[in-house]
Amino acid sequence: MSVVVRPADEADIAPVVELLHGHMNAKIARDRWRLLLDYPWRPEGVERGWLVEDRGVVVGFMATIYSDRDIAGRTRRFCDLSSWYLLADYRGGGTGDALLQAGMARPDVTYHTMTARRATGRKIRALGFEVLDDTRSLFRPVARPRAAPLPCVHDLVAISTRLTPPQRMMFAHHAGFDVHQAIIGDVWLVWQRKLKGDAIAYHEILHASDPAFLSANAQAIANAIVTGERGVLAVDSRWMAAADDPGTIERIVLPRWFRSPDLGGRDIDHLYSEVILLDQKLP
Repeated sequence: MSVVVRPADEADIAPVVELLHGHMNAKIARDRWRLLLDYPWRPEGVERGWLVEDRGVVVGFMATIYSDRDIAGRTRRFCDLSSWYLLADYRGGGTGDALLQAGMARPDVTYHTMTARRATGRKIRALGFEVLDDTRSLFRPVARPRAAPLPCVHDLVAISTRLTPPQRMMFAHHAGFDVHQAIIGDVWLVWQRKLKGDAIAYHEILHASDPAFLSANAQAIANAIVTGERGVLAVDSRWMAAADDPGTIERIVLPRWFRSPDLGGRDIDHLYSEVILLDQKLP
């Protein structure tokens, strides 16, 4: 074998899509897999992931989904690591580790992964990653709440007019994807609604413009946005303040992970990730 690990470029999109669709998960359509390499918010000049090539044939890949985010008035670069895959004949000799390390080699980037398997978690812990979250708070809506309902705006046009310029760019980047949004009070919330377990509709928070408001008002937010008889609001624990009602604590089956030169976990959300591009549910 003559194996090379290298960055993917535009000419590699089609063969990588065939690798992922044919070997990793055929239930995900090719157009969805393509989004990992050609997503709408991709910063100029970054690679389209990293691949393993053997004599011109793509035999492995890892997606690096970059985004530039406004954090406290500064532009910071993030990277969601996704879809680490290597054909069976190439496993066990260090090629997979070389692929993984190539994808997370930029020292100024905040890396995260929300769907890593346990074996991947063990590997990235050794590379400086730490657990972002392994629990979340669940809130079921109350039929007769004691407090008055929070003001809630669902109309997308009305939402966009109330966002700051950086938020409006985030709003535009996620147009057309399966996310739900509202302005509750003065806070912008983005969430996904996915069935999990025993057909429970998880309204999982992907982004909150003010996590402190989300934490303090989680039950009222559940009352405002959760739909279905078996619906729950799900909020990752890093966004919940210790003094606030924690709801029902649930362990996350596959922990989320991150590594950052200087940001804390509360600065990391679930937008700009494979969860959005592949229309997946968070573990």
